[in-house]
Amino acid sequence: MPRKCSICTHRKRYHINKALLNPKVPLREIAAKYGGSTSTLNRHLKKHLLPAVQLAKKEAELKEGKTAFEQFNEMVREAEDKYRKSTGQLQVGWFREWRGMMELGFKLGMEAQREKQTFQEMTPAVKAVADHIMGKD
Repeated sequence: MPRKCSICTHRKRYHINKALLNPKVPLREIAAKYGGSTSTLNRHLKKHLLPAVQLAKKEAELKEGKTAFEQFNEMVREAEDKYRKSTGQLQVGWFREWRGMMELGFKLGMEAQREKQTFQEMTPAVKAVADHIMGKD
């Protein structure tokens, strides 16, 4: 059975986490103040603290009231934007990512939402592909 993280079980965990999230405080200084090594602090930061912060950000986004459809559209736009800005194999990879997202969205029933909402922010190329997938061309 793996050992528990010594920072997660530390009695001053809150203060250590707060210091780790401050980019101006060096790991050596935190290690000297609270004990432990810089490698332990770095491991805790990467494996426990940063994923928890990212999860909290995602939960905050969900609380903002974005629907799954709006989040889906943002992801598709981001993939399309990265596709347009990349070249070569990277561009092929982003196209595959975008195509997979489009297929997944339609499989999950996004076409029903598409009928209800306007797609003014959708580029003509994306709209043409969406229409083609739905058989409206």
